[in-house]
Amino acid sequence: MTLVMMSTTAMPVLQSLHSVTQNASQLIWWAFVLGYSVIWFGFALVASSLQMTISELNLLDANTGLNKTLSAGLLVTAGLYQFSSLKQRCQSECLAPMQFFLRHWRDGVSGGLKMGLRHGVTCVGCCWALMLLAFVGGLTNIWFMVLSAAVMAAEKFPVIGRRLTTPLGVLIIVWGVAVFMSLFSGDGVMHDHLNP
Repeated sequence: MTLVMMSTTAMPVLQSLHSVTQNASQLIWWAFVLGYSVIWFGFALVASSLQMTISELNLLDANTGLNKTLSAGLLVTAGLYQFSSLKQRCQSECLAPMQFFLRHWRDGVSGGLKMGLRHGVTCVGCCWALMLLAFVGGLTNIWFMVLSAAVMAAEKFPVIGRRLTTPLGVLIIVWGVAVFMSLFSGDGVMHDHLNP
């Protein structure tokens, strides 16, 4: 999951770095890729650990998605994160890779590694909440993963990225509220079971 989503969102910055370093040693490029990958695989390790914990606590339903209570909470959290200043700062660096390199350029292989680590953190900061929605959509649902990767990649396009963030946040919050409301029957009794 992480590899597919990471590769789609990484393409603009890797192409920009290739343009900058095409007359220099490609070791800087590879060092950047290494640093970037370390951050993303660290995120994947945390997400996998979270998945195992959720599974051990019996919080998954038959479709390997979170139960409705946790799904609603995660959806609303991810939707609200779309409006946060941290999301805006991280997205700004992702939307303008050349500006990132102008601001944070470091020479040499160690510089490439440091830039990769920094941009990896920025990219995770931009996408982590959307990626965790895989727990809601179903961890084995390939179409949900493809849709998620497409949305995260679209958020990185300078022309439409910022225009997509706010409506996406609203849509995710509405989805979360709808899931939460589905927990209640007409008599107002909650019908979600933590052990489905």
